[in-house]
This record gives sequence, C-alpha cells and structure tokens, in this order.
Amino acid sequence: MMTVSRRIGLAWKWVAPIVLAQVAVGDEPPRPPSAPGRVSFLNDVAPVLVEHCIACHNSKKAESKYDLTTFTRLAKGGQQGVDVTLEPGQPNESRLVELIRHDGEPRMPHKQGPLASESVALIERWVTEGARYDSDNPDEDWVAVWRRRAPVIVPERYPTAVPIAAVAFSPDGSSLATSGNHEVNLWKVPDGTPERRLRGVEERVHEIAYSPNGQWLATASGDPGRSGSVKLWSATRNGQAEPVRTLFEGDDSIFAVAFSPDSAHVAAAGSDRTIRVWNVESGKLLTEIDDHADWILGLSFSPDGRLLATASRDKTSKVFDWAKKATLVTFAGHADTVYAVTFTPDGRRIATGGGDGLIRIWNPTEDAKQEASVSGFKGPVFRLRYSPDGEHLVASSADRTVRVFKENKLRLTLEGHADWIHALAISPDGLTIASGSWDGDVRLWRLSDGKPTGAFLAAPGLSKLTSTSP
Repeated sequence: MMTVSRRIGLAWKWVAPIVLAQVAVGDEPPRPPSAPGRVSFLNDVAPVLVEHCIACHNSKKAESKYDLTTFTRLAKGGQQGVDVTLEPGQPNESRLVELIRHDGEPRMPHKQGPLASESVALIERWVTEGARYDSDNPDEDWVAVWRRRAPVIVPERYPTAVPIAAVAFSPDGSSLATSGNHEVNLWKVPDGTPERRLRGVEERVHEIAYSPNGQWLATASGDPGRSGSVKLWSATRNGQAEPVRTLFEGDDSIFAVAFSPDSAHVAAAGSDRTIRVWNVESGKLLTEIDDHADWILGLSFSPDGRLLATASRDKTSKVFDWAKKATLVTFAGHADTVYAVTFTPDGRRIATGGGDGLIRIWNPTEDAKQEASVSGFKGPVFRLRYSPDGEHLVASSADRTVRVFKENKLRLTLEGHADWIHALAISPDGLTIASGSWDGDVRLWRLSDGKPTGAFLAAPGLSKLTSTSP
C-alpha cells in the first residue's frame, strides 16, 4: 500500500507542475534577462541549485558539511576536503562541476537523477566565465535574494482546481479562508462568493490561522526543499492584499501556525524541526525550540497560552513551556506520523491524530498518560478540531470522511468528499464544520446533525456554491 508521504509527494509531483504551468508559475520562476553573453549566478545558476541541491545543503541540513546558502560557503566546499569548490575560469579543476557531471564520483544530486545536460553546461560556462556572484556581499543569503527577485504570476481565473490543505473561519464566522496557489482565498459564508485574495506566499499554503481578536491572519507555506515562510496579514475586510509582516523566511516548508488565545503571540514550525514564537505586534522573535527528530506538522496552544503542543513525523507529540524552552512531556503512543494535535478547550486533555488511523486522548500533566483511543478510520487522521464548548471532537481523514465524536464515541459520519480531507475547521459559534479535500472541494456541514449546507470548488473562476441550506 502506498504510504501517505509518498502519495502526497506523487500528487504534487504530477498535479502541481501541470497546474503551475497553466497559471504561469513554473518550477523555475521567470527570470530577469542576464547580461548579453554572460551567465548570471542569481538569474541562471541559482534556480538550478534551489531545485536540486538546497534541500540537502542548507544552514539546517548540510550533508557532507556543505552549506550552499551563501556564496562564500558554496565556494569553500564541505568535508570532502577539497575546500575550494570553485576555481574561477577552470571548470575541470572545480569540485562543484566535477560532482554534477554525469560521470561524477560521487555524482550529485545524491540518489536522484542526473542534472539535465543543459544545466551542467550552464554551470560549466558560468565557472569558465569567472564564477562571479551578482552582488557585492558574498556572505548574504542568496536563496532569499533569489526568491525576492523571482516574479510570481497568479491568474485571475484558475484553469483547474488545486488541493485544499487548509481552511479557517474568521473569528466572526462570516468568512472562510482556503489555501490556494501562491495565495489565500477568502469566501463569504454561507453563500460562498469570493471576497479577497491574499497574495505573496509560497506555492503551497499548509496552514491558515486567524487571531482570536480578529485583527490578524497568519499563513504557513512553502515550496518543498526551496523555501518556506510565516506571514501576517490584516484580517479586516479593507486590509491590504499583501502581507503586513514577514516573520520568517527559510529554505524549506513551514507546515503549522497557531495564535495564542490572547492573540499576543504566534507560533510556527515545519520541516526544519524548529518551533518559533513571535510577539504579534512587534514581530520580535521570542524563542526557538529544537526537540523533535523530524518535521513538525501541527501546533496547539493551551487555553492559558502558556503551553505549546506539537505533532511530528517522528511519531511523537510533545508539550513545551515555550517561554522557558522546556519540554514537559513526550507522548509516544502513535505507531506512525502524528499529523494533528489539539488541546481540549479546558486544557485538561490533548487529542492527537496519526498515520496509524487512531485518535489518542492523553493527559499533558501526568507523564502523557493515555486515557482513551478512538479507532474506526480507514486511513490516517489528518486534522482534529474541538467545538468551542468542548462537547464534540471533529476529525478528518484520508478515508474521505469527517467524523464527529462525543465523549469519545462516534456520533456522526459525514460523507461526500471524493478525496483525502486534509483541511478542517469549526465556526466560532460551533454550528458549522468546514472541510476541504485534495481535489479542491470545500464542504459545509451542520455540526448538530451532519446535514450538508453547501459545497464549492475553492478555485477563483471555477467556484460555484451549491447551497443546501433550508
């Protein structure tokens, strides 16, 4: 059976390039023209390195101790001992060129197909021309510089739907935010008409969160192995369509973002295994915590805002006193990736959902003692949400169902999606469930009886709500 991570990878491998090509957003963004007859590092060489090399050679993960993220480090080399990777004007004496050639030993990229002959020739030519950098500062993060220079064009009308990875209700319940392609789309509830489009994020938006006070919207996004960011937007209807503040930019995806209950802090985490917490008003980074062995996929603040719970691909969930950078407990009860985590509204329990198809309820203060287990899913549990009153726990799964539990007993099974349900939200008044699936479908349900109240394709230009409200 195909694993979850492999299917996600394959889905994006085949779907995303097609979609992005149609919307003029390609794997290698359009580049400004280079000077006639000369290869530019930032315009020509950088896109090749970002696509094929940066994921394994960056400041967090530097295989063979080779970090490519500044030009100085790129030229110096890693532990292979050559130490001078570039010999300007001499491609045959440059270790970088030797490694990317098809007969290189070891050939790079490691355990991947060889670089296209055109890309190898391009880098050889750049070295022959002197291996020049396009800026006066060889110690700057050239990946960030390249990212800022690369234009992104998002069409007014999508040619096809895109996977929905995140949905979120505004604090007043009047709008629903959904993940899009290089953007967040806002839709009016309940009629599903488009409201706003927030642009300026990476290709894939993995999580969306509104601050409880209604002032801010935060995004966690990324292009795998290339870039990731955490950004803040104005959540008011008249707010600007561009981010107000970029809290973080890195070289791989950010998967989770969450606001503290008092809206004073925002936390995010992702593939670099680091939890970061910022002051919302100032944008100041307050803490960084590294205690997971693999990607962090979910975050949840305790009701008092003092604790942070995580969900990780290392099969654990942890609870941190984030201000003290202290790990309080580790829950290791899942047999597979932990995708989802949430505190109960009273803060006395934590629920986690995993690739083992189970929901586990445990105590965050008594050595992570498990108190209940909920089964019945036919696939991984991707998202968990408690109703505001704590009466119901709602889960979405790869088995294409949304399930509603009360006192850990199944109460409702909501069916209608035709693909994995990777996005889930409950309205602030606790009356409506929103779910989004990998085929671009968004559905609205009444929590009380599971009746569908609407469905639409969350793709600008293709969206059409089918309302079933009485």
